[in-house]
Amino acid sequence: MFIGREAELKRLEKMYSSNKLEFATVYGRRRVGKTTLINHFTSGRRCIFFACQKSSVNENLIELSAQVSAFLGYGVKFSSFIEAFRAIVRYSMDERLIFVIDEYPYLAKKDNNAISSIIQNILDHEAKESKLFLILSGSSISFMEDEVLGKESPLHGRITAQFLVKPFDYLDSGRFVPSYSCSDKAIVYGITGGIPRYLELFDDSVSLKENLLYNIFDSNSVLFNERENYLKEEFSEVSTYSSILNAIANGCTKIADIASLAGIQVGALPSYLNKLREVGVVDKLVPLGESEKKGVWRICDLFFRFHSFFVTRNISTIVSGRMPQAYDKVVAPLLNDYMGKVFEEIVRQYIERHADLPFPLGIVGTWWGGSRTLHKEIEIDVVAKSAISNEAIIGSVKFRERMIDSKELELMRSYSREMGGAENFLYWFFSKSGFADDIKKLAENYENIRLFTIEDIYGSGVIF
Repeated sequence: MFIGREAELKRLEKMYSSNKLEFATVYGRRRVGKTTLINHFTSGRRCIFFACQKSSVNENLIELSAQVSAFLGYGVKFSSFIEAFRAIVRYSMDERLIFVIDEYPYLAKKDNNAISSIIQNILDHEAKESKLFLILSGSSISFMEDEVLGKESPLHGRITAQFLVKPFDYLDSGRFVPSYSCSDKAIVYGITGGIPRYLELFDDSVSLKENLLYNIFDSNSVLFNERENYLKEEFSEVSTYSSILNAIANGCTKIADIASLAGIQVGALPSYLNKLREVGVVDKLVPLGESEKKGVWRICDLFFRFHSFFVTRNISTIVSGRMPQAYDKVVAPLLNDYMGKVFEEIVRQYIERHADLPFPLGIVGTWWGGSRTLHKEIEIDVVAKSAISNEAIIGSVKFRERMIDSKELELMRSYSREMGGAENFLYWFFSKSGFADDIKKLAENYENIRLFTIEDIYGSGVIF
């Protein structure tokens, strides 16, 4: 079953129907569904699909010859990539032909990027009148952005569309487990981070607990070692990167604290963090309107966050096969705590993409800082500012078993005075477990107060 990617497919279809030379890049994190998207788009169409290998240039040329032979129905053997690409252009002169080079960085790195110059030369001088649709895909985001899309790349300016394939959002992720409750759909999103390869493993005919015990908390499962396997594909010093992620998962957010717990020199840590940032595993979260100096490091890839939070600290229990007996003690009681920040991310997505807003949206984020009047560090879960006025939504987001009551409104009002930055505040509350009667009554009488259950943001509830 193919789910989502409607916008990408619509753009690809429009490019295909132009019947002229088109050149697209499709890139994104491993397992995010790039190849699935391309296969769905090319299904039933004239297509040569060449998957680059982590092998020599000559071995890749042999593989390309084999794929062209399969397309033609008879054997060909190319002596160079120039010869191969020229032949493919000839096959596309009279009829639309899609040529996919999958995991392009494998080949380009082996050839010191000479292959990019070859493609550029052929596109400029031989393919202009063709009906070729060239697609380059890659999992190395930094390589694709720097060496393919970057200004210094020979291919710069030739590309007619670029697709950064991102993980599914909370709504599309929920489509993989349609029979689950909205709370369980949110947890599945918090576990998988919207990665299709991981979502496909979840079976909504059994409980969330059964899925977790089978797919993650079992040493024989695919996802048990997925974090380390992913790191091995990207980095050589896997143990160092694992230690950094474990430190962040244990609450370290500043350079000095992460370095201390991970056992790394403070001066060396930024290089590791930047590499993790390049592949989308960590990022630096900055309070809205503040300088980056106030930012904190976090694991932004939700699968890595879940794995680091639950799997790493329970390795012995999992490997010994005792997780089924321990689950209700070491996982279930902590799920709501873990989901707190995930639910904030879900709410930000809801505000950005789906909510009926009272103003054109400017920026969305979070805010925290020291309170001079309350004498403590305070945090506002979600802040959404207007693009045209001095208005802002401040949201309180709670993934917990008890209802939100009017005390939370009083707290948010005091926090809004500390944050400043707007003259008119709208108070939005998001709750997994609903709302007490006192705050419901206030929401009925005041337009600047709105209440959302988790069912509301999944599109199946009533908004107050």
